[in-house]
Amino acid sequence: MRYLTMYFIAFLLLLNSCKKEFEGDRKTQLPPETFTLVDSIYRDAGNLLTTTVMANWWGQSTSGFISGYEVSIDNQQTWQFTKNQAGTYLLSLPIGQQSGNLPIFVRAIDNLGQKDPTPAVMVFPVQNTAPSIMFDFSTGRKTSSLPAFRYNWIPADVDGIQDIANIEIVLNDTNGIVLRLPSNTLGASFVATKIAANFDTLFQVYVNNRSIPQPEKLHGAVFDQKNYIYIRSVDKVGATSAWVKDSILLKKPISDFLMVNDYRAAKASVQNFYTNQLNAIGTPYNKFDVVQDVLTELPADVFTTIKLLEFYSKIVWYSDDPASSLSLAQLITGNFFQQGGRMFMILEIPNDFPERSPFLNFTPVDALVVPEPGTVLRMNVNETMNPYPSLGAGWPVLKSTSILSNARPFYTFTTPSGAFTYDSLYTANLLGQNTTGTLAWNGVANVMSKRIKVSTRKPDLVFSSLPLHRLNGNNNIDSLLRKVLIDELEF
Repeated sequence: MRYLTMYFIAFLLLLNSCKKEFEGDRKTQLPPETFTLVDSIYRDAGNLLTTTVMANWWGQSTSGFISGYEVSIDNQQTWQFTKNQAGTYLLSLPIGQQSGNLPIFVRAIDNLGQKDPTPAVMVFPVQNTAPSIMFDFSTGRKTSSLPAFRYNWIPADVDGIQDIANIEIVLNDTNGIVLRLPSNTLGASFVATKIAANFDTLFQVYVNNRSIPQPEKLHGAVFDQKNYIYIRSVDKVGATSAWVKDSILLKKPISDFLMVNDYRAAKASVQNFYTNQLNAIGTPYNKFDVVQDVLTELPADVFTTIKLLEFYSKIVWYSDDPASSLSLAQLITGNFFQQGGRMFMILEIPNDFPERSPFLNFTPVDALVVPEPGTVLRMNVNETMNPYPSLGAGWPVLKSTSILSNARPFYTFTTPSGAFTYDSLYTANLLGQNTTGTLAWNGVANVMSKRIKVSTRKPDLVFSSLPLHRLNGNNNIDSLLRKVLIDELEF
């Protein structure tokens, strides 16, 4: 029994010594080692690398395994963890230094969390390449504008787009006050500042798609003259691209009244008609700005156009292209109306225009009238456009001066929409024409209606589906304009 007890004690002592031996082995696992393909890369002065480089490495552990690596590109000030054995890195030369030998340090980490105390290093001979930039005119190039415009651009850098530090912009003089924008800016909207009734030469700047302006402003604008805009990119070393240059005529608004001419045919004569009629009414209705072509004179993007309309509270808009005008007006006038703006819109609507086009949603039009198949509606010479009797005195009867082959009446909304109510103003004597002949149209014939803002109980939009410049046979369009612009819309 004594021997058995001694054997048992000896077995326990042996087991304990083995356990300590195992623990000692684990505790003495050596830190890992890190290796790179090369320590240094040699290039002559005319064949240096760009500052964006590829590095490769691996690690070894004597008795464990490698769980990852840490990489430093700032002389071991900070480390980035990765499980990869390769990576692409942008090395930073000191500001003003165009070339140099820059290190990348790597240290392996083992399964115990031990880090290589002697990181491997790779030295890269690099040189900086100056960035470049070009204007992006893919959405169109504007040659003139009222005081809100936009430019887009495309920067580039051989060293990597992340090497660009900022974008610099000046107006008219490259020695002038420079506007510096963030490196990720690919475009900006420039909007004039207005103090009371005066327009300042400082423009607010909205970068990319932001609706909040930058603290800094663009200096040096000159109104009613061609302005030259210069743009360049600057990299992190301080190297700059060449200035790229474009020009735009900036027109200073003369009032808060805007005329929009979206006619494709007889554009000048139609504008002359409205200009003469407004001049006949006199001050202040003869003081207005004109957009002669929405494609070339309004900003290509919705945001900048909305900002432009903030300078106006009154609009007369006429067009023979309802798809263009209605779609654009629907996009850009929401804020205009919310701020109390008022508009008179006069369209020629072709017979094939969709009866329930979504572009009509903001107007008083519930739907356009569609006659039976094979029939089109028209208005003959000397036919009349007649005010609703409920309007009372002063509303003139208009008479056509030519055949209107596109005469589209419509159904006016009869129920309130919540924010608005609606009312019809005019009907027209129309004809229905088909292969068997022409007959008087006895259906719905509304051609002018208004939208009334519930909050103010006043109209903010009057809409006509007939062109007024072809309805002055009684020489009284000026009377209609007075009723609509002065009495209804309170221009």
